[in-house]
Amino acid sequence: MSLNDILVHVDGAEECARRVDFAVALCKDCDAHLIGAAFAPTALLPLCGADVGLADMSEALDEAKAQGEAALKRFEACAMGAGLSAEMRLMQGLAEELPGDFARLARHVDLAVIGQPRGGDPLIGQYALVERCLFASGRPVIIVPQAGVTAPAGGTLAVAWDGSAEAARALKDALTYLKTPEGIALLVGAPEDGGDPPETSDIMAHLKRRGLPTEVVRFSTGAGDTGKTILAKAKEHGAGMIVMGAFHHSRWREFILGGVTLTMLEETTVPLFMAH
Repeated sequence: MSLNDILVHVDGAEECARRVDFAVALCKDCDAHLIGAAFAPTALLPLCGADVGLADMSEALDEAKAQGEAALKRFEACAMGAGLSAEMRLMQGLAEELPGDFARLARHVDLAVIGQPRGGDPLIGQYALVERCLFASGRPVIIVPQAGVTAPAGGTLAVAWDGSAEAARALKDALTYLKTPEGIALLVGAPEDGGDPPETSDIMAHLKRRGLPTEVVRFSTGAGDTGKTILAKAKEHGAGMIVMGAFHHSRWREFILGGVTLTMLEETTVPLFMAH
C-alpha cells in the first residue's frame, strides 16, 4: 500500500460523513495527507424558462457557500481528531465548472474519493463530477456508497475483468494503492452470442506471482443486467470493494443510455475503485 495523499469531496449531504470517515481510514492506514475540497458556486445557470430573480439566486449562492464552509469545518474536526495531516479547500467558480476544477486538483494527489452520483449537493452536477474525475484527473477514483460503509473493508477484492486496458489499469492501481487483499475474485463475463470470453491465463499468472489467491468467476453477459450481475457476484464472494475500468465504451453513450458502469455507480453497496 503506497498512498501519500488523498483528495475527498465534502458537501452538506448526509452521506458526506461516511465519505469522509472512509477517506480518513484510508489515510490512517498509510499515514497519508488528506485534502478536503468543498464547492461554493459564484454563479448558477438558471433553468430554461425558470422565473428566478437575482435576489433568489444570491440567497442560494450564499447558502451554498455557508454549507461548504460548514462541511469543511466538520471535515477538519474529523481529520484532526484522527491525528492526520490535512488541509481544506473551498473551491469557488461557476457551478458547471467546479467538477472540472476538482478533477484538476485531483491530478496532484494519488487518489480521489467521491460519493455516489445520486447524492450530494443538487447545485453541482454529481454525474459530471464522477465523469470529470474519471476522465480528466488521470488518477484512480473511489466511489463511496451512500449507506453502510465508513471504512475500507479487507478480505476479497472483486475485479470486473474484460481484458481491456481500462481493466488492467484499474487492477494495477488498486494493487498499488490499497491494502493487499486476502484474495481476488476475477469476474469474467462470457458473451451471449457465443464469442470468445476474455482470456484469463496471463492475468492469473501475474496475480499468482504477486502471491494473491485468485478465483475466476464466470457469468453470462446475456443473463439480465450485467451491472446487477457483477454486484451480485461480488456480494456472493464477500468482496469489500469492486475494481473496474471506467467506461470501455463512449462515456456519453454510457451516461445517456445507461449501461454496466451507470448501474454500478448508482446501485453499488460496496466502494467502487475505478480508473481510466
